[in-house]
Amino acid sequence: MRSVPGTPADGPTRVPIASCVDDDQGSVTPLVIGMLICLLLLTAGVTAAGSAFLAGQRLQRLCDGAVAAAVGAVDPRRSSSAGVTVRDPIAAANQYLRLRGPDVGAVVDVGADTISARCSNEAPITFGVLFGSPTLARTVTSTSQPILRESALGDGDLLGLPDHSKRATGPEGTSI
Repeated sequence: MRSVPGTPADGPTRVPIASCVDDDQGSVTPLVIGMLICLLLLTAGVTAAGSAFLAGQRLQRLCDGAVAAAVGAVDPRRSSSAGVTVRDPIAAANQYLRLRGPDVGAVVDVGADTISARCSNEAPITFGVLFGSPTLARTVTSTSQPILRESALGDGDLLGLPDHSKRATGPEGTSI
């Protein structure tokens, strides 16, 4: 090799740049492939997590709807001598789930003042096979109670069905 002008002849010699580049050939391809695999796994993980979240939200909505159907089957205007049969709310909740969520199982509990349901299902997860679980078991609980509001005259009427002949309502539905 020749010495570079301006350096002593016995001093360090410089290696041409072309010989250094030859040692690094091909190292970019595995790096790009590795990063691409990482990005694909990250995308699959985010998609699977989103799928699991949406499955939980769907199950919660179905359980809330079943409890609302069960509460709607209870008629608080019935006299105490007629009673409330337990079969009415449970049948209403089961019918609701049979139509809208046939994959959902529910246990409906009718209490003295509340109706609650515990709903569960096996939700399929997008890309779940990549992470070892194609389905995810979810369980949610929903509780509600029939709303009975006393009017100014002392007799109860349903909140959703106001009797305007008994009282006047002001702005935003407040009683006067």
